[in-house]
Amino acid sequence: MSTRPDGLFEVECPHCDCKLTIDPRARRIFHVVTKGEDGQTKSFESAVKDAISSPSRAQEKFEKELAKEDGRGEKLDQLFEEGLKKAEDDPDKKPPSIFDFD
Repeated sequence: MSTRPDGLFEVECPHCDCKLTIDPRARRIFHVVTKGEDGQTKSFESAVKDAISSPSRAQEKFEKELAKEDGRGEKLDQLFEEGLKKAEDDPDKKPPSIFDFD
């Protein structure tokens, strides 16, 4: 904790490694400086800008993952059909037991 000449003091959070500047007269947090994902410090204002742009980034990620999942159902159906054909070709063959691998 460090004290500044203007009466404000700074405290470092042990959990998130952010620095809080506190105004004891107003009993409020005056300024927050957080560390980003890259380890660099960033101000509260830039964190607010990131939070505002967060929904658009989330939508982009969602669309990207949805595009990945589009062909997955067809692949699983194809694998199931192949397994079904193998089972029909040799109906007397039993599936491997977990004890067969010892």
